[in-house]
Amino acid sequence: MGEILKQPVTDRSAWRGEQLRNDTSWYWNLPASAIRDIDAALANLAQSSVPLIEMTRADMPLPSIAGELAALVEEFEHGRGFIVIRGLPLQRYTDDQIARIFWGIGRYIGNPISQNAQGDLLGHVKDVGGLTYGAKNVRGYQTTAELNFHNDNCDVVGLLCFRKARAGGLSRIASAMAIYNEVLAKHPEYLDLLYRGYRYDLRGEERQGVSPITGNIPIYSFFEGKLSMRYVYTSIMQATRKGNFTLSPEESAALAFLNETAGRKDIVLEMMMEPGDMQFCFNHTVLHSRTEFEEWDEPERKRHLLRLWLNIPDGRKLAAEFADRYGAGTGMGVPPPSGQVQATMRH
Repeated sequence: MGEILKQPVTDRSAWRGEQLRNDTSWYWNLPASAIRDIDAALANLAQSSVPLIEMTRADMPLPSIAGELAALVEEFEHGRGFIVIRGLPLQRYTDDQIARIFWGIGRYIGNPISQNAQGDLLGHVKDVGGLTYGAKNVRGYQTTAELNFHNDNCDVVGLLCFRKARAGGLSRIASAMAIYNEVLAKHPEYLDLLYRGYRYDLRGEERQGVSPITGNIPIYSFFEGKLSMRYVYTSIMQATRKGNFTLSPEESAALAFLNETAGRKDIVLEMMMEPGDMQFCFNHTVLHSRTEFEEWDEPERKRHLLRLWLNIPDGRKLAAEFADRYGAGTGMGVPPPSGQVQATMRH
């Protein structure tokens, strides 16, 4: 099971939402110089035939903000673990240009990995209609439902707001470290369970011949002096149904405490992402969710976010039993079929 951290986390990663609601330091407005850099990069790309998924940092030179973007990696690892970049004027660009801008900025943070077995590198967070959150193999981002707090199978998740819903759809984030401190203070008896972990349903993303239900994956892992969290409540509960087993009363109580604490008024930070906003969260220390939303009737107005999953080169080292969720593939532990790695704005 590895080492258990018995002291509270006291660095900047253990923030509370109540401390940041009137603080502007967690978001950053793109300066006019950055927009000029972006326009120049897009003009150069228009003269080349570089596919989006082959774009590197060199294809999106942003000299006026390159230093600030590089510093984000330090903020993720040693700071609060999230940032919101504001001020990208979407009306100025085509859909394809917006995708290239988001991809290019993401490349300053890390390397894109696939988000599903289809090999999607640029994900589309939108309601596809007719799906029920919590149903077999359904991913929550494909529905309008409120999502449970969770984190994703990568170092950093990036979201760009393309269009807002008619109502609702608030982005919610919480510090996994602040939640840990609450466990220590109020329910230290849960520590063994959280470090031992729970079984997950891979929701149809498993490789051929691999069980759709994992072995125990720790929720908290302390390795080489760093505490990390991995938590997807919906997948844990789906595993119990698919595998026909039940959780013990203490196992259920521990999960209920995590869910309740993440959503507490003093812990959670809520924000409405506006078109052009880019949110980046460090998955090892930050949980995210969103509130239920009401859609527009017109298809072209429906809520739509773009998503990147990024792994930081030489990023945080993880214990084997905790890191194994990455498997040998490019994301979700699933190598995409040959020729299916893709990034597109067609959706």
